[in-house]
Amino acid sequence: MGDHLYKMLQPVFSLFWHCHVLDKKNIPLQGPAVFVSNHLGSYAPIAVLSAFPIRLYPWVEYQVTDSKLCPEYLRKDFVEPELHLKPPLSQLMAWLISKACVTVMKALQAIPVHKKSMKMAATWKRSIALLKQNKLLIIFPENNLIPLNDVMNELDDGFVGLASIYYEKTRRLLSFIPVAVHKTAKAIKIGLPISYDPEKEFSTERERIKTALQNRILEMYSSLR
Repeated sequence: MGDHLYKMLQPVFSLFWHCHVLDKKNIPLQGPAVFVSNHLGSYAPIAVLSAFPIRLYPWVEYQVTDSKLCPEYLRKDFVEPELHLKPPLSQLMAWLISKACVTVMKALQAIPVHKKSMKMAATWKRSIALLKQNKLLIIFPENNLIPLNDVMNELDDGFVGLASIYYEKTRRLLSFIPVAVHKTAKAIKIGLPISYDPEKEFSTERERIKTALQNRILEMYSSLR
């Protein structure tokens, strides 16, 4: 049912968030791999999921998968900053959108992310299980508190832990593929994969991968202007 709904939702979303995908040759036919994209608020996640010609499993904030927590999260993160609505209308709109949001997250089989929580173990477990099945993940790991420039924030590097855990479990290497989404150009550019090296110290490798992805996303974004 999940894959069926996923395919049904793609053309619906593409009506409103249509983007051209460039360098499709860099998209693997199957995983394991993790796409890493810039965020652009709500735009990039929906644009990527609707435009990519393959099945992706997204990391999402855990609140958007919980019917009780979703309305308040959407009010603060989306309805008021992006739709520019104010209470009490923002509260009503967030509640209405949350009904569809939670349903869509279940259809996408989205992976809830519990940052700085013991529940993050469930995020790792679900992600590794999918990677073992040769699935493809997509994450949008920008840190809202650390801007790099006017279009992108610095990437959190916690996601690199996936490569370390995956290698420990399977003795296979995991690649991260940079993705740049440009709202004005209505384009998505796919970069070459960056592979994890288990022979290097993890802290060094984590910083290398984060920086390489970050720089590549910015370069690709600039090329789309």
